[in-house]
Amino acid sequence: MTVRVPQVNFSKGELAPELYGRFDVDVWQSALRKARNVIVMKYGGVTKRPGTRLVGSVVNAGQPVRLIPFQFSLTQTYVLEMGQGYMVPTALGGRVLQAEQAITAISNATAARLTIAFNGFSVGDPVYIDGVSGGMGAVLNYRTWTVTSVIDANTFTINADTSACAAFSGCTGGTANASPPIIVPPPTVPPPAGTVPAPVVSYGGGLGQNRGGD
Repeated sequence: MTVRVPQVNFSKGELAPELYGRFDVDVWQSALRKARNVIVMKYGGVTKRPGTRLVGSVVNAGQPVRLIPFQFSLTQTYVLEMGQGYMVPTALGGRVLQAEQAITAISNATAARLTIAFNGFSVGDPVYIDGVSGGMGAVLNYRTWTVTSVIDANTFTINADTSACAAFSGCTGGTANASPPIIVPPPTVPPPAGTVPAPVVSYGGGLGQNRGGD
């Protein structure tokens, strides 16, 4: 005997093996036997699961790192890179950066020298690079580097070896700075007003003594 049961939608997702032959239950008409690399939509259909692409190497590859998905709302989703003592958010196919600055020159050296007008970086600051053209971009792009020295207000070096790369041919993106960045000083925390004396604790006696029944 042949039984035809219409598949009206797939809102129930994937069936458990115990329900493969249970066409008599309602969930059988709204589910899939196997759903691989698809996302069940709230309207009842399914769509292919989107793939992934490299948006950046982890900040510290020498330590364990976890990627935590975070959904703020229906339209805002993030991937949080949790490392040793840091957290880096990623959204819309790229890193969430503090500021995007234009790179005008990169030297060929064992410690690459970058020229960014009024960059405001200090030794030890992390620098994420993207948009560098040519063979030098294959070495520097999508990675986080560390500032190793500050030469002047516009030039600093990072821990990247570009000595074997082709000469710098340009970089897309970024905003050229026309003046030094405004550094907001940390708030001043006043010292404590003074030492607060410890409270006086009485262990009985005097007028407050509980004498019990006399």
